[in-house]
Amino acid sequence: MPPRPARARRARRSAGLVAVAATLVAAGCGPSGAPDRAEPTRAPSSAAATPTPTTSAAPVPERPVVRAGTVAEGAPATASGEGPARVTVVRDGDFGVVAHLDCAACTGEVVLTSDGRMSPWGAGPAPMTGSYLVDLLTDTEAKQGFLLDASGPWTLTFESWNDLPATTGPQQGSGSTVLVLGDTAAAVRLDYTPAGPGDSMLARVVSAVDVDPATGPASLAFGDEVAFSETADVAMPGVVALSTNGSWTLTPLP
Repeated sequence: MPPRPARARRARRSAGLVAVAATLVAAGCGPSGAPDRAEPTRAPSSAAATPTPTTSAAPVPERPVVRAGTVAEGAPATASGEGPARVTVVRDGDFGVVAHLDCAACTGEVVLTSDGRMSPWGAGPAPMTGSYLVDLLTDTEAKQGFLLDASGPWTLTFESWNDLPATTGPQQGSGSTVLVLGDTAAAVRLDYTPAGPGDSMLARVVSAVDVDPATGPASLAFGDEVAFSETADVAMPGVVALSTNGSWTLTPLP
């Protein structure tokens, strides 16, 4: 399948990317309407009223809150627990936040999400590990909350994207990850193979060098539920976040 070009769009301002670029340069890398209603049926007047038994549903236990504390540049924040939980973290600074989930000793299905999200940050069968770009600083609060469904022990570590190591050249792997690409490149090609039925890929590419003072960095989000090869015209160096259970290859293009 030939690569399909993907045009970059600009996200709202996302602070911290300049710091990423500076770090890379310092390291020697280039820059519906309403539903129908059924009419109620009425019992004949001669019919004896039959009392309706009342039942009380078992209360749903609240998730325990686990506080990771404060994440800052050079100072990750970590939370650990066992079973479902609500995890909170506070961002101290202007940077994107990456969440590293370790649920390698879990069983069953694992879901990491946030209140109000249409789709989770990550989901799949245990054992499961992965990294997710959970905060791009587009009108987000410093305090963040995450919902974790898991059976077994887990650890969530939150880190500034400025603290991620830079990589160069083609990158290959499987599962969810966040990468800082240090290459000077005009585009990035992503080749993706699903792990199986139901798997999908959501990719986000954010430039650290093509940054408009009014609109922020050039960025692009794309994906599919089938295998594909797609080129994102976003200048690198920058950050690439891949959310999937499948395998992928990421190639900087001159």
